[in-house]
Amino acid sequence: MAKNSQDELARAYAMLSSLRKNVDKIYDVTPEYVNVFHNVLDKLQGIGIDVSEFRIPDSEIKPRAASMNYLTGEAHYTQERYVDKAYFLIQLDTVLSYFEIITSEQPRKMGFSPPQD
Repeated sequence: MAKNSQDELARAYAMLSSLRKNVDKIYDVTPEYVNVFHNVLDKLQGIGIDVSEFRIPDSEIKPRAASMNYLTGEAHYTQERYVDKAYFLIQLDTVLSYFEIITSEQPRKMGFSPPQD
């Protein structure tokens, strides 16, 4: 990997790690956090690392139900849109795990092994 690519990779990892630590401090994952996440993924794409499957689709950014009438089925939604925090964390943690695998010096053993006696 070229030195410039190595720097971009390190910067992307630092940004994702920082995002991961700070997302725990917030209640709502707004589109701004998704934009930061996607900007980092774009940088990784730019150095040749395919991370497209980790992107958060627009269909996952939705308004939240503010009130619901169970008798009539009528619902009112917020104007703001959010991403389910658990879903966002899964995508973020998956990218960070992927980083660990592709940057590991030793090959990782995948799968299951029987218990050793």
